[in-house]
Amino acid sequence: MAKRFFYVCAGFLCLALAYHLGATSATAQAGAKGQIRHVQAAGDYLWVVTDNDEIYSLNRDQAASVAHGEGWAKFKLGAFH
Repeated sequence: MAKRFFYVCAGFLCLALAYHLGATSATAQAGAKGQIRHVQAAGDYLWVVTDNDEIYSLNRDQAASVAHGEGWAKFKLGAFH
């Protein structure tokens, strides 16, 4: 329990230090290349359309999944082509 308390206090200390040094807000990075705009699946194929109008396809039978369960599957990022 003391270890958890230490980590929480250390986190607050780091946050307070960041604001003291001039941070005004904490936000996620924006403008990442290739943000997903549309996802479509039909049969064993999955298509992904990005903001740049790039289209990627994935055949579930040919791509090695990292993890899977009933109704879902997680693939390596390099599986898209």
